[in-house]
Formats: sequence, structure tokens, C-alpha cells
Amino acid sequence: MKYKEMHASFRILDFLHFRSLINRIDLHSKLFDLSDEADYECIEAPCLNLYHKLPLCEFIQVRELVNGTHFAIELNSMLHVALYQDPSMA
Repeated sequence: MKYKEMHASFRILDFLHFRSLINRIDLHSKLFDLSDEADYECIEAPCLNLYHKLPLCEFIQVRELVNGTHFAIELNSMLHVALYQDPSMA
């Protein structure tokens, strides 16, 4: 089965909103739900006109990718503050 690639560019506030939407979905209940509807999750980013129906396994991968990206952004921000704005480092 060939999957359609998903590409999206986010402004930071749109990314944070998208991350919040992704993290609000209750994976625990979906994993234990035996209905066919629970096998897929629809994700959307309205400002980008992005809408995809993903199998639960792929949704989990997208969620991990989004949270990993958020971690990298936060780490970069903390390093920037520590290296360039902290007067004790001068």
C-alpha cells in the first residue's frame, strides 16, 4: 500500500496549536477500543488546509515526531539563552 506523503510548514504558534490538538487525543482509550473507527485518527491543521486520516500506528509516529520537534525547539531556545544572553557566561 502506497501512502501519500504529508508536508507542512508551520509558524511557531500554529505548530504549538497543532501539537496541543495532537496531544489531546486519548491514545489509551483508542488502543483498547475494538471498534473500526478507533483504528484511524483524523488529524487536521485548519490554517494549512491539512487533513489526513491516519492509521493509529502512523498517528502515534506523527505524535512522537511533533513532540520530538517541540523538544528540539525548546532545547535550542534554552541553549541560546545560556550561551548568548546569560551575563554570567561572559
